[in-house]
Amino acid sequence: MADTSLRRKLTLSAALGLLLVPGCHTVEQNLPYAETIQFSPDALEGLATRTVSVQADHSTVSYRYPVLGESHPLTTEVRTRMAEHQTAFLEGLPDSGKPELAQDVEILAASEHVLGARITATTSGVRDAGTESSTLWYDTASQEILPWTALFQDEESLEVAHLAVADVLQDGYRISAEQLPGLVGEIAVRAEADPDSVSAAASEPAQDTEDAEGTAEGTEEPEGTEGPDSPAASRAPAAPEEGKDEAAPLVGDADLGDPEQAWEAAERWSASPLADLAFSTAGGLAVRMDPAVVPSAGRISEILLPVEPETAEEVLSELGYQARSAAVTANADPEDFPFDGTLTAEGTTLDCQRLKCVALTFDDGPGEHTEELLDHMAEYEAKGTFYVLGSLVAEFPEIVGRTHAEGHEMGNHTWKHDDLTTLSADGVAKDLERTDKAIEKVTGELPATLRPPYGALNGTVRSATPHPIILWDVDTMDWQSRDTAAVAKHALEETVPGSVVLFHDIHKSSVDAIPDVLDGLHRDGYHFVTVSDIFGLDGMDPGEVHTDARPN
Repeated sequence: MADTSLRRKLTLSAALGLLLVPGCHTVEQNLPYAETIQFSPDALEGLATRTVSVQADHSTVSYRYPVLGESHPLTTEVRTRMAEHQTAFLEGLPDSGKPELAQDVEILAASEHVLGARITATTSGVRDAGTESSTLWYDTASQEILPWTALFQDEESLEVAHLAVADVLQDGYRISAEQLPGLVGEIAVRAEADPDSVSAAASEPAQDTEDAEGTAEGTEEPEGTEGPDSPAASRAPAAPEEGKDEAAPLVGDADLGDPEQAWEAAERWSASPLADLAFSTAGGLAVRMDPAVVPSAGRISEILLPVEPETAEEVLSELGYQARSAAVTANADPEDFPFDGTLTAEGTTLDCQRLKCVALTFDDGPGEHTEELLDHMAEYEAKGTFYVLGSLVAEFPEIVGRTHAEGHEMGNHTWKHDDLTTLSADGVAKDLERTDKAIEKVTGELPATLRPPYGALNGTVRSATPHPIILWDVDTMDWQSRDTAAVAKHALEETVPGSVVLFHDIHKSSVDAIPDVLDGLHRDGYHFVTVSDIFGLDGMDPGEVHTDARPN
C-alpha cells in the first residue's frame, strides 16, 4: 500500500527538506516554476552505470544507462528504447556532415516499491535536431514496466491534471484559453464547453500547436483526417466513425491499474506534456513543456510547470503515491532494492525481437589474430560469439580470458575440430565435456551453446550434447576465398535482422574484413549481440538446432 500520509498535504518542514535531494537546486524565477526531483544514477551508491560511445566517420552515437541487475526488465527496456532511437537516427543520416546522438538516463524516484527513469535523446547536425524525452516506471510488486499514465487513478484524473496545467499557463503566463497549446488547450476548451465531459479531448486526434488557436465547441474534425496509422492517430484515439453505435464504450474508461490498459492510454495521450513529468520538491508534479509553444515564455530553455500537491493528492494512483514517496524522501538505500541481489550485473540488455540485431560468430580460434579482432570489436562496442577449440584454450588462455572479460560469449567448437558425426554418443559427450571444462577453467563459466565443426550433425550428436546447437544463415566462405573485400561484401549484402554470420578468426584476411563489416552494419542501424542475446537461451533446448533469429 502507498504511504497514506502522502494523501494529505506535505508539511512545510518536509517540503524544505526536499531541497537537499541530489540533483535539485533552487531557481529564482518570476514565472511559475517547479523544482524537479531527478538525479544521475551515479548518485545512488552501489548502482553501476555503463557508458558507450561509438565514433565513426559518418556519425557519433553515445549513451549511458544504469545497470539494475542481471537482465533486469527496466534495464532491458531502457537499452532497447535507446537502441531503437539509435537505429532510427543512423537510418536517417544526411549525406554529409557528422551528426551526433547522445542518450542518457536520470532517476526520478527509487525505492523498494518503484523506480522511475527519464530517458533523453539529444541530436545535433540533423534536421529537427533537439532533445526528446520519455519516462518509464518499474513496479517491483508486479515486475511490470509501466508508462506515466499508471501514476494516475484513471483518465478523468488525467483530465484534471491537464486542467491544472492549463490554469498555471493562464494564470502564470497570462495566456488566453485560445492560446493554450495542443492537448492542454483542447481539454481546457472542451471542459469549458461541457463541464461534465470526461477526457473529452482524447476522443479526437490532438491538433498541432498552430491549429489549437480558435478551437471551440462543435469544431468539426478536419477534412482529410488520416487513418489509424497516421501520426495524429498515434497521439490520441480516433473519433467515433460516422454511423457507429454511440453506446459503444466511451474514451476515459481505461483502468490505469491494468498494465495493458495503461499502455493503451499512454498511446492515446502521447501528445500530453505529462508524458514527461517528474515530482517536485513541493510534493506536487513538475510538467515539462517546450517554451516554443507557450506565448510569453521568453528566451528560456525549458518550462517546468508546477501542479500543486493538493491536486496531485486527487489524481495519483497507488503506484503514483509510492513513486512520490520515493522521490520526496530522497529515495531509498540501495540495500533496499529487490533487484536480483545485485545492482551491477549486466546480463542481456536488448530485446532483439524489436531491433535490428546481428550475431557475428568466429570459429576455430583462439589464434594469433584474435586480439586484433577484439580491438576492432571494441571500437564499436560490438559483442560477438567465439566458438573455440578446447585444445587451443589451454594454448591461449590470456586471449580467452580477455575475450570473456570484454563481454563476448564463448561457445564449444569441440576439442580439436573432429567431425562429431563420426563418433559414438559416448565419444561426442566426452569430447564436448572436455572442451567445456577447458573453457570453464579460464572463464569461470561453461559455454552456453555448441557449434559442430563443418556444421555436421546427426541424431547421435543431437542427443549427446547438453547444449543448443547454433549454425548460421550467412556463410562468408572466408576460409575458402581468403579475400578480405569479398568477405566484407558478402557479410554486408546478406545480413538481415536476426542473422548469424560465420567468420573464422584464425585467418588474417577475415579479421581485416571486420572493420568494414562493423562500420557498414552500424551505419545501417544494426546492433552487435551474442548468440544468447539474439536467440534468448530460455527458448533453446539441448540438441535443438538454430540457424538464425529472423523475425517471422
